Amino acid sequence: MFNIYTLIGGMPEVVSNYAFDGDIVSLNRVYETMLEGYRDDVEKYAKGGVLSDVIRYILTEGWAFAGQSITLGSFAGSPYKAREVGEAFRTLAKTLLLELVYPTTSASVPLVSDLKRSPKLLWLDTGLVNYAAGLQKEIFGASDITDAWRGMIAEQVVGQELLALSNKVSQRRHFWMRGKVGSSAEVDFVYLYDSKIIPVEVKSGHNAKLRSIHSFMDEAPHEWAVRVWSGNYSVDEVKTSKGKSFHLINIPFYYVGSLEIILSKHIKSSAN
Repeated sequence: MFNIYTLIGGMPEVVSNYAFDGDIVSLNRVYETMLEGYRDDVEKYAKGGVLSDVIRYILTEGWAFAGQSITLGSFAGSPYKAREVGEAFRTLAKTLLLELVYPTTSASVPLVSDLKRSPKLLWLDTGLVNYAAGLQKEIFGASDITDAWRGMIAEQVVGQELLALSNKVSQRRHFWMRGKVGSSAEVDFVYLYDSKIIPVEVKSGHNAKLRSIHSFMDEAPHEWAVRVWSGNYSVDEVKTSKGKSFHLINIPFYYVGSLEIILSKHIKSSAN
């Protein structure tokens, strides 16, 4: 059922139509109408000129970059400069249609964005991404969404669920990159809970392969990490290569919306 949600998304009209007849193909008309509406609204946010052109370009080509780190200059093979693309993305971010998610390089509070590094692009809704990027067939046939579209759609939908944990419009998502020069360690998301920056990795496989989480936990002043996967709910006791022990909470995709409850259950109970 969560895979179906990942496929169709959560836009109200889409959900209403699917609940009525269960016809996924018929939803394409709704998606297309929405996308046309977004493109028609460009003039509300940019009064012509290059900015309008860049926004329209992003609304046409940008869906295929969901869940990925992007460069602003020449984005998606465009002729536009970083300043122009950055302004267009910031304009679209104000409409809440997308967010540029920047990394933090620290494993301890405060949670500060490093705006000098490349951001990830996350859109408002996974159903729109699947339709606009032509991914519906691949997602529909996937038994494990971490295997679909190089795992990017799994990261997109987890980011979407993390955003929904708060009703604050100012809420921002983050991921983690190791600040050390030459390091490629990167954790998909981090989540601030009880003055702790909790790493959240979207990945299947053996615990020893979660190298980026290991790197994060070696720097973190706590012992808690989260892995989102298609397996069962469980908690593993893991040790990094440097010998630090930590608790890895494994949660199915459909539990991301309960992350606060899960963290409270484990972290507070261990403190007591």
